[in-house]
Amino acid sequence: MDTPLQKFYDVLPTNLRKAVAGHNLLLDNATAEYLGEELDTYFKRVKAESSGNECLDLSMIERMVGTFKRLLQGFAALSEDEKTVVSLAIRYFIEEEDAQSDFSDPFGFDDDLAVLNAALLAIGRTDMIVVR
Repeated sequence: MDTPLQKFYDVLPTNLRKAVAGHNLLLDNATAEYLGEELDTYFKRVKAESSGNECLDLSMIERMVGTFKRLLQGFAALSEDEKTVVSLAIRYFIEEEDAQSDFSDPFGFDDDLAVLNAALLAIGRTDMIVVR
């Protein structure tokens, strides 16, 4: 039986696997509080950058952040593998220079969206999938 972490890597687009794996810190003992703070800090930056930046789809990014926050609300109930998958997706999201530049490419957050949705599929939360 595949673990959520293996499912996550299996459903990730091939071109994102290496970039995401770089965010798998030894081991992922990140707390929901810590990840939430990091998420809030990055989202503040995104909102500040969105003024006058036509590359940013702020509505989609807000939906993504809302989904991450809902995942963090139930973080304690997740298995260790599921926590790893969620924290990997959040860490990837808050990294500005990942597979696509978040602020200078019109599709800069599409890779982040793919990672989020792969995480949701891997942990069985298809009800939370975010669409562009």
